[in-house]
Amino acid sequence: MFLVSCGAPDILRVRQFHLQDTDVSTGHPFIRAEMNKRLYGAVAARDRTLRKGNYYHVRWHGLTGKEPIKLVFEYRQARTGAKVNQRDFEVPGSGKGDLEIVVSGLEYLKHGHVQAWRVTLFEGDSEIFVKKSYLWD
Repeated sequence: MFLVSCGAPDILRVRQFHLQDTDVSTGHPFIRAEMNKRLYGAVAARDRTLRKGNYYHVRWHGLTGKEPIKLVFEYRQARTGAKVNQRDFEVPGSGKGDLEIVVSGLEYLKHGHVQAWRVTLFEGDSEIFVKKSYLWD
């Protein structure tokens, strides 16, 4: 059997996880594993509370690797209205790579969870790909 796909694989992938509870005793095993990963080393209740937040694993591939990579992460939080926060990340040129972006701690507790986000990937000065949540527009 031969399968053909019309779609090309995404150059940029964003995997997100929202840690909103620190009780790992219930739920699906995959969710518990992700929670345990995020809470590893947080022994005190305050430490566990500060780990609550939004976690984004950004992975890219298929670039030339000749120029530096820049990722721009823009996001809106629940208690900040239409205000757009932005974080910029630069990494050396590479054909593929990954990065973890975390919105947690006091920022998360004060401004709330991330409601909408957009990640823009640049290679040098060229915009390569944009990935956004469905609530971004």
